[in-house]
Parts: sequence; structure tokens; C-alpha cells
Amino acid sequence: MTIYLDYSSSLPMYEQIKEAIKQNIYNGELTHHDPLPSIRQLAKDLNVSMMTTKRAYTDLEHEGFIYTLSGKGTFVKLPDLTEVLYAHQQKLLLSYTDATQKMYEIGILKKDLLKIIETIYKE
Repeated sequence: MTIYLDYSSSLPMYEQIKEAIKQNIYNGELTHHDPLPSIRQLAKDLNVSMMTTKRAYTDLEHEGFIYTLSGKGTFVKLPDLTEVLYAHQQKLLLSYTDATQKMYEIGILKKDLLKIIETIYKE
């Protein structure tokens, strides 16, 4: 499992950990029933507090990405693919909105942007 943290980011550490674990699930690096490091071990590996990793794990469990077995550990849960697809679509739409705003700010015309979109959808 790969987790990189940006200590200068405005995104809280627990959110970065959550997103990194989700990405590992999405790209297949983590699969159903794979064990995750303990809260203590992950905190040590990432040089963050145990509360930070606990928050990430708690949120991931509530979101249906992981499950915990008392005395056994924390494991990857096969997420509902409908929810995964929806979350991925929302993330892409947000990045598209940001990119469109930047294009507007630098003077790219709506008609030019629409031509690009039409070209992509024709392929």
C-alpha cells in the first residue's frame, strides 16, 4: 500500500490518508479482505498521531471501504461499485469545473471549449 502525505497541504492529514487508501482500493493495489496496518503502525509509518489514523479508519469504515474485526485487525471491504462509480464521477466533475473556471480566467472562449468537448465525444 502506498501513501504519500503532503505536510504543506491545506487538506487535513486524515483526509489525505483516507484518499490514499481509497486510491489503493480503486487501482487494485488493495483488494477485498486485504489486511491494513494497525492504527499504531500506520501512525508510526507516516509520522502522524494515532488519532489521525484512527479518524481516517473510522471515516473509511463508515463509508464502507474497510471493516474491523475485534482482535484480528482492519481489512479492506469490497465497496459498493455503484457508490464508487458515483464518487469517481463527482470527483471528475469537480476537477472539470475547476479546469473550466481556469480556462475562462485565461480567456478561452466557450465555443472553443465546446469544440474540444464535441471532438472528444465523437471519438
